[in-house]
Amino acid sequence: MVDEETPLTGGKVYGTKTMQFNIERIRLFGLVGGVLLLLVGTFVSTYAVVFPAKDNPSTFLEKLMGAPSDFDSEKTFIYQFFGFNHTCSMLDFNPSKTIAALIIMLHVMPMDFFIICHYLRITSQTDPKYDNLKKVTKIFSPLEFAFMTYFYLVFVNSPDGVYGTHAGTMKFIAHYTPYMLWQLGMVMMAIQQCWYIALKDMIPLSWVTKDMMWTYCQMMMAMFVLYTAFCWAYIVGSPLWPTGSDHPVGQFFAKCMMFGWEILSIPIPAYFAYLESSDGNDTQFTFKELQ
Repeated sequence: MVDEETPLTGGKVYGTKTMQFNIERIRLFGLVGGVLLLLVGTFVSTYAVVFPAKDNPSTFLEKLMGAPSDFDSEKTFIYQFFGFNHTCSMLDFNPSKTIAALIIMLHVMPMDFFIICHYLRITSQTDPKYDNLKKVTKIFSPLEFAFMTYFYLVFVNSPDGVYGTHAGTMKFIAHYTPYMLWQLGMVMMAIQQCWYIALKDMIPLSWVTKDMMWTYCQMMMAMFVLYTAFCWAYIVGSPLWPTGSDHPVGQFFAKCMMFGWEILSIPIPAYFAYLESSDGNDTQFTFKELQ
């Protein structure tokens, strides 16, 4: 029997699959994947990485039983370059690097899916108050997708060159650039997300105001600019301030910048994603063949 619900396709009826879920759960999963990446990388580097190479290193089990680690973080290029290590130093050497390259997909794939869903969520809005956000989203979302997708290049380009050489510096630039672009993508995502929930009047915490959301975005932007300027100043040989072991105050501020960025970019968005994932603002996707 043919009725108004039957597609005009020669009498054939094609199946339809509908899914309903809150896309913030996808973002939460991706952000947790980023935390898992650092935790697993730190564990593997501490107990399994041998760097620099040496004869007769302790076994994995011996280190678990209390033998000292064979990973000398002070010999890494990044430590020699800046005077202290970045958290990524725990992901730069095998077998930690290989494991991290696998785990990073638990961050990249959900975040890419969220970026696509968030783009559709924003651009499907019909209220004129979303018009400016829609214009920005059409620029931001493709960039975020590209920066997130190619984040894995930090593992392809290891910062394991010889300190003090041009080749070593170039290897660090190839390693740092994908991370820098990932940071920029996270800033753009934060702006979109804060803007959206402010327009939607769905800020998940009653005491958080729209002005506070904007201040958070400003802090993200300022931290990104400072972080980027700090790294490139070292690359070109004109540090903004010294951070070696003989400059403890400068090193302290550099570490505050590094960990401050990580708090702003991962735990805070993850907490908001957790709250928003149960706010009832679900999305419905329908898959249907047309012929």
